[in-house]
Amino acid sequence: MRYIFLTLSLFLVNTVFSQNYEWIDNKVKKYPNFSNIEVLLLRVSNDFNTDEEKVRAYYTWISHNISYDLNRYYSFSSPEMQITFDSERLNKSIQRQKNEKLIQKTLTSKKAICLGFSTLFNELCLRSGIDSQIIKGITKLSTNEINSTRNIKNHAWNAVKINDKWQLVDVTWSNGFENMNTRSWTKRLNDFYFFTNPNEFLNSHLPENPALQFVTHPISIKSFFETPIFYSKYFESGVRVANNQKGLIELKEKNNTIRIVFKEKANTSKIYYKFENKKHSKELNLIKKDNNLYVASLKYRSNTSNILSLYYENEKILDFKIEK
Repeated sequence: MRYIFLTLSLFLVNTVFSQNYEWIDNKVKKYPNFSNIEVLLLRVSNDFNTDEEKVRAYYTWISHNISYDLNRYYSFSSPEMQITFDSERLNKSIQRQKNEKLIQKTLTSKKAICLGFSTLFNELCLRSGIDSQIIKGITKLSTNEINSTRNIKNHAWNAVKINDKWQLVDVTWSNGFENMNTRSWTKRLNDFYFFTNPNEFLNSHLPENPALQFVTHPISIKSFFETPIFYSKYFESGVRVANNQKGLIELKEKNNTIRIVFKEKANTSKIYYKFENKKHSKELNLIKKDNNLYVASLKYRSNTSNILSLYYENEKILDFKIEK
């Protein structure tokens, strides 16, 4: 969840399907700020026909009407005691009551954290006859976690089945960002997290159940934490880091250089870099080698900086951790 506070203005509008969602979004933006789930379901059912249209409508309505609850995120609360019974039916009934309570609280307060977002979205889809599930797992949040061994779940998102294919949705990360100057929430839709390519989604989201990665070759938790920190703008930057490029970069003591390897680079892409304690960024010079890889070699002239950030069109795309 913390990732959404670090991306500030890293947003893009990216239609993943050939479907143009603009007409759906424009219609849903005119909806009232409903506090009753039944009314919202009826309105969407009357306005849209296909499952994909309805899913997009729910995604857009939540993104525009529910804000992230910063007070709850920052406040300390003891973990809720989980009590289970031998009866599966009883356990499902108890969970159902909890979900209903959380959904109503979200609709009334117009605020939630990740479980509130994902539970509301899930309920809307299920009650529209659309296969949906809540996925709990781990998100990679900052360079401090590169090579981490953390295995505690810290986020929840959704998968919906459209045209016999599971699609990934993270309504929380689509919602907006925290203004670190005012400590307030700014709403801005980040469309990247709607029907995201599973391989791209895995750069920041790791489900507790490997089957829910929805990829041919699931990755391990070790591999998940070895890679750099990816931001959504990366996927339109025209560059791709090499498969063996780790998030932890070793400083070559002999000549004080840092080396980053890429497997792809668009001719029109201009990538910039900046060490964390520097004010200005510089253009990254990528040199193509005989093996068709692109290599950037940077002089490291700081004794205090341990983070290297790359930018495309003034937006951050990658963070690396420097090992001195």
